[in-house]
Amino acid sequence: MGRRGSRVIVGRWQLVETLGTPHTWSMLTAGTKPREWASYHRAIPARLQPLIAAAHDTRAPVDEMLPKSRNSWSELRFRAVPVLWPDSPPHAVKVWVGPQVPDDELSVAPFQVDARRRIVRTRPAGLGPHFGSAPAEYSGAEPFERIERFDHGLEFVAALQRSEPRSRWSGVATVHSRIGPRSLLVAARSGGGEQRIAWRGVAVDVTDSVAPQRKSFEAATLDLLRESQPGLYLVILDTAQVRAVRWVTEPVPGLTWRGVDERTVPHPDDRSRIAALRAEVLAGATRAGLSGLRLAADDGGWLTVDVEVSPLPGGGAEPAFMLAQLQVTAATG
Repeated sequence: MGRRGSRVIVGRWQLVETLGTPHTWSMLTAGTKPREWASYHRAIPARLQPLIAAAHDTRAPVDEMLPKSRNSWSELRFRAVPVLWPDSPPHAVKVWVGPQVPDDELSVAPFQVDARRRIVRTRPAGLGPHFGSAPAEYSGAEPFERIERFDHGLEFVAALQRSEPRSRWSGVATVHSRIGPRSLLVAARSGGGEQRIAWRGVAVDVTDSVAPQRKSFEAATLDLLRESQPGLYLVILDTAQVRAVRWVTEPVPGLTWRGVDERTVPHPDDRSRIAALRAEVLAGATRAGLSGLRLAADDGGWLTVDVEVSPLPGGGAEPAFMLAQLQVTAATG
C-alpha cells in the first residue's frame, strides 16, 4: 500500500517519462495508475532528482539506501531503472522508494515513430513475453492489427500527421496479448524543428488499474454490417495522401498492403481517379465512389474493387479521415 510523504510515493513504482529535455520531464504513472504528464518536480523530491538524472545519463540502474531524515522516505531503498533504446537517450526511468525493491517492475516498452514514412519501431520485451521479445517494425495500418479498442487512436494518427514541434500525446488502448487483452498507456513526444516528425514514446501496461475495454458500439455495428454483406471490407484512409490508417474489418484477402510503399498499391493508371475522389471529399461530398479500381495483389496481379468513401467527423475545417467500403469484383494475374 503506497503512502505519500514529502511529495514522494512510497511502496509503488512510478514512471518518469524522459522523452524531452530534462525541464520537460513528467510523471506517467503512480504504480499502474495513469498520471499522464503530471508534474515531475512536485512528485519527486529535489533530493532524489539527481539520482533519476544519473540513471538517465549513465543508462544504468541506480540503487542505494537513502539517508536518515524526517521525510517518509528516510532510510528506505531507492532504485531507478532507465527504459533504454539503442543509440538514443532513455525514453523513461522507473522509480521505486520503499523498504525493499520488489521482484517485479512496471512493464514498459519504448517505441519510436517516423511520422513522415509512417513507420513504428518498438522493443516489446519490457511488456513481458506475452507481447514478444524481439524488436519489431510496423508500417501503415499494421500497428492497429493487435488493437482491440483505441477510442482516441485517430487523434494520435492526426497528431502524427501534423507533427507540430515538441508536441505530446497520450491515451489508453486495449491490445491483444498471448494472455488476453491488456490496457496500455501510450505516451509520445515529437522532436523540435526538423526533428518534429521523429516521435519517441513508451507503452505502459496499466491493466491492474484500467480494465481492458470491449469493442465500442460503433465497431460492433460495423461488424454486423460486414457479416450481413459478405465480400465487403472496411478501411479508414487519411485524406492527406489516401493511405490506409486502420482496417476496420479484416484486410481484403490477397491484397498487398503490409510493409510496402503504399504509392505502389493502386494501379498507376488509377492514381488520377483516386486524386479526384479525394478532391470530392475535401470539397464537401458526404459520399463518393469509384468502380473498377485496381489494387496490387500478393500474387503479382491486380484486384479490382468498387470503392465508396464517406468522410469521418473531426475537429478541422476539412476531414482528416474517411471510411472506405471495398467490394472485390475481380482478380487478374
